[in-house]
Amino acid sequence: MMLLDLIGSAVDAVLDDCRGKRVGIVLSGGLDSSTIAAVTDTIRPGLPLFTGWYDKDGFDERRWSRMVGEGLHHEILISPQDFVDNFDAMQESIRPPIMGMGTFGQFMVAKYASDFVDVLLSGEGADELFGGYARQMIVAGEASPKGYEHYVLPADYPTTIEDALEYDLAALPDLLAVDDQMTGAWGLEARAPFTDQSIVDYALALPVSQRIGKRHLRKAVRGIVPDAIIDRKAKMGFPCPLASWAQEEPVRSFIMGRIGYLPDPTTPWDRTWWYEIVNKGWL
Repeated sequence: MMLLDLIGSAVDAVLDDCRGKRVGIVLSGGLDSSTIAAVTDTIRPGLPLFTGWYDKDGFDERRWSRMVGEGLHHEILISPQDFVDNFDAMQESIRPPIMGMGTFGQFMVAKYASDFVDVLLSGEGADELFGGYARQMIVAGEASPKGYEHYVLPADYPTTIEDALEYDLAALPDLLAVDDQMTGAWGLEARAPFTDQSIVDYALALPVSQRIGKRHLRKAVRGIVPDAIIDRKAKMGFPCPLASWAQEEPVRSFIMGRIGYLPDPTTPWDRTWWYEIVNKGWL
């Protein structure tokens, strides 16, 4: 089967398994969630879509998310005050290993969506299977994606693309666990159609060159996902502008009170302080 057919079958299986439950889709404006939304619309059109956004340059994906899906678009503004008010509740729901700062955004979207649905579909898994991370492209010797020109690879990150792909795929269960934790905090189920075994097997059988930069996935969904989304160069995933927020109130005082220092806004990808503030809640 072709990749698009496999994605359709995986979505159909999830929807069938969730019969009798209210289903929605987390839509970030990127290729992965847009693919799930577009494919789902061919099977069960009109499901509600949930897009979290931040009032910060580079952190508002609504322009892109509005291009996909026939259902009602719920757009959830996540503010600095939301971080202060909801951090402790989020922290109580996390279990190690700790993932990135997007965890907070996931928590807030799930909080909002819980009033409308029982299950949330996502595009999780596509980055790991089809090479969507900037660090993988750097290891492969390709140009860094826009916004990652000064990105520094983690010290323990693999130096060959084969090992990098394997390394990131091995971390996928931890990312899915965070999805389960953040949605479960609000009584929701998280489902990721890209993790269907048929899609995993398909991706792993591809030549390595086709698993970098989502080349194969982009080709497979052209014609169903808008070209503007497929050809985007500046997609960042679903990051939270915490390093920037931390320089101003009320987040500044909150973080200083927890760990005694502020993150460096010039290295927003550095998670050291994030790990410390989350772990601090357990001490």
